[in-house]
Amino acid sequence: MALDPMARLREASALMRQGRAGEAADIFAEVARANPRQPELLNNLGVALKAAGRLKEAVHAYRRALKLAPDYAVAEGNLARVLLALGDGSGAVRHFESAHRRAPEGGYLADMLDALAGLRFKSPDAKMKVLMLDLFARRDIDLQRLAPAALSLVMANRTYAKGADAAWRWLREDGEAPPPLPDDPLLALLLVWTTLPDPRLEAWMTAERRRLLVDGRNSAKTDALACLALQAMTAEYAWMEQADETAAVTALLSQDALNLEQALLVALYRDPAQVPAAIKALRDGAADGATALVFDRAITEPDTEKALAAALPALTPMGKDATSERVRDQYETHPYPRWRSVDGQIRRKPLDAHLRERFPAVRFDGIDIARPRLLVAGCGTGRHAIQTAARYEGVEVTAIDLSRRSLGYAARMAEELGRTNINFAQADILELGALEESFDVIECSGVLHHMADPMAGWKVLRGLLKPGGLMRVALYSDIARARFAKLQAEIDAEDEAGIAAEIRRRRNDILKLAEDDPAAIVWQTGDFYSLSGCRDLLFHRREVRYGWPEIGAAVAELDLKLVGVETASADLKALYRQRFPDDPSATSPDNWNVLEREYPDSFLAMYQFWCQA
Repeated sequence: MALDPMARLREASALMRQGRAGEAADIFAEVARANPRQPELLNNLGVALKAAGRLKEAVHAYRRALKLAPDYAVAEGNLARVLLALGDGSGAVRHFESAHRRAPEGGYLADMLDALAGLRFKSPDAKMKVLMLDLFARRDIDLQRLAPAALSLVMANRTYAKGADAAWRWLREDGEAPPPLPDDPLLALLLVWTTLPDPRLEAWMTAERRRLLVDGRNSAKTDALACLALQAMTAEYAWMEQADETAAVTALLSQDALNLEQALLVALYRDPAQVPAAIKALRDGAADGATALVFDRAITEPDTEKALAAALPALTPMGKDATSERVRDQYETHPYPRWRSVDGQIRRKPLDAHLRERFPAVRFDGIDIARPRLLVAGCGTGRHAIQTAARYEGVEVTAIDLSRRSLGYAARMAEELGRTNINFAQADILELGALEESFDVIECSGVLHHMADPMAGWKVLRGLLKPGGLMRVALYSDIARARFAKLQAEIDAEDEAGIAAEIRRRRNDILKLAEDDPAAIVWQTGDFYSLSGCRDLLFHRREVRYGWPEIGAAVAELDLKLVGVETASADLKALYRQRFPDDPSATSPDNWNVLEREYPDSFLAMYQFWCQA
């Protein structure tokens, strides 16, 4: 009896819908043997084999499809996903990149960036370095997310790794000074556009800064000097300096006139906006490239932020709550976080499409799908709020914060990115109850735990949420943060210079912890590598920590329902479903409490969860 390929393919498709992928794969293989020149059949075979867990066979099927049709982007993207599942991250990145070139609208660039962000390189890779250089020339991707991968690629050079190790010994053990920082194009871009979260590299940059100032510039180029100055500015001068450096900087500051190189040396240690001679030298000499960026970031951008901040409305009275005032004072001094790029590859969808994809079992009858209103309560410098405004079709975002200076930064970045569906305003969450508005979605990330009474603020936000509306909340974990609790302290100083000096001193002590000290985990956090970030992480004016039992009780008291936990890793979520098969939605606070106690670093960043009215 002759094979009816269409009937067999319909049978295979039905088996796939029933979850019987292995049987479907056998049928696809049978039809492909009878029709060996059809790449679509081989792609379908690969899909079925992957679903059946037969990953290596899936790779073979996709490669056969691509041999027949080298421009078949769908098969190449599918091949990349299987390689990623097999642990071949570099191979996955290359195939995602190729699929993106063939089909730019296929979403493969976002997949490639996800895969690339998870890579850590142990040996040099020239092709991957070219790709990284191309990516860092763009302004529509989140460069900070790529920073650890890109830095590992730089440091895969053994000579560079030895230099960083020498700098680490110099900083911690008063060893010999390391060699000069390498003139590497990818490292230069990292210095300009990201915060570099690596203690050894910070030690090397600190040593290089000292060499340039105290020992003379030697062979350093002006552009290289500017790149290092930009990183020092990004770190907000969190690096420790020695007495002879302070003396040398003081001597520069006493001069009536500076040349461009001297102004850049000043920018390595102090905010050049506070030094008239440095401002003039930068304005006159910084024509383009990194030197021009030093002037823009020191002078032009802050001036723009001040003007934008002054024009923003105030939605509530300020100054009624003493703790709110202390927290506002902190963020006026140190707006947080400082950021330079966001992901422009977000796949914009209607709100309900995002929600149903994330929470397939939840109903959203009360939400305005066509034109949803979203509140970001405590937006800081606006990074998350701006990405949220870009994610949902038709959304109107209101983003509030205590700190007008933080809001100025947010408004400038929104303007630069062309994000017009977001309105910034100054407000105190505790006073928002008088607002005659309600919202479909409220996001409050890393804010409530800085209040005198977090539950009071949460209740106010609950009152602004529509029936059936969603709330995304992020809170500190008591279990996770216990690792570095001994490092946390109040800052005694009150003035800005004194606060900065005390944070520098404390950071220097932390960098000299034993490498096996549990508290040394803070070296792995991005916040540690800037003054504002470190203050927010370890020296905040007010911090309350939670556990899952407290979260469960609060959600119940507010008449909310937990519908999703966001920050758990994929491996932890898989373990949860294995351990607690009766809770497929993975939303039991009691169960999460059990797992977190077994894996105490699971929520080191924060708990992030969604709940519904």
